[in-house]
Amino acid sequence: MKFEKMHGLGNDFCVTEEGDSSVACKICNRHTGVGADGLIVVKKNPLEMVFYNADGSKASMCGNGIRCFAKYVYEHQMVFDRQFKVLTLAGMIHIRITSLDPFLCQVGMGKPFFNNQMLHISDDLSSFGRIVKIDRFSLTLYSLFIGTIHTVIFVESLDSEVLKYARQIEQMPLFRNGTNVDFVHVLNSTELEIKTYERGVGWTLACGTGACAAFVAARKLALIEDRAKVHLSLGDLDVFCENEEIYLIGPAMTICKGEWEDSKC
Repeated sequence: MKFEKMHGLGNDFCVTEEGDSSVACKICNRHTGVGADGLIVVKKNPLEMVFYNADGSKASMCGNGIRCFAKYVYEHQMVFDRQFKVLTLAGMIHIRITSLDPFLCQVGMGKPFFNNQMLHISDDLSSFGRIVKIDRFSLTLYSLFIGTIHTVIFVESLDSEVLKYARQIEQMPLFRNGTNVDFVHVLNSTELEIKTYERGVGWTLACGTGACAAFVAARKLALIEDRAKVHLSLGDLDVFCENEEIYLIGPAMTICKGEWEDSKC
């Protein structure tokens, strides 16, 4: 099976034109496979991104992954215009390639949703600003759907002790389908820094939908303006709001190309 390994600010993926959940588990294994945070399967007619986390679970969207998808389909001449649409489980996503060297693209992420049905939460209490008790900490959770489910927690520093509860929050019974967990430090009115624990993956170097979720939550709380730079471990993403639609701008890079021999290891 031919594949390309790509990354968006360290969030890495195997990109191929075939594959399924079982392939994702094997190829993403960092010891017996190629190693990646997820598997991106490219479908044609219509152009569609199918995304699997490293544990084989399907995700509706991936903000870093779709930029890698955009680079792949443009370089493989599956599209010829720098503006095109991609079908995902989160709906139709609009892509605009803004630079080829370095590769940068703008992703139309759509509008955020705050209803519990989208978050797969069974009760009727507001999930944006819900307070939960974990050990000696009272944490305020800001949950929303922006391509996928995210829970934002604001911290005074990304070295905060509460980060050790990331997996526990991801797997809380409150979230029937789990949640991505974003720890966010607001630097000023135009800058955030973030660290994300991804559902089905664990800690990642970058999360595009997480950057958008952090921006949405901070903007809704009047902590930042309508455009912000989100700092991640290996670089920055630009996120802005226009007519209540969220847009993400960032890079994608190809690491290597190869052929993977499927195995039962």
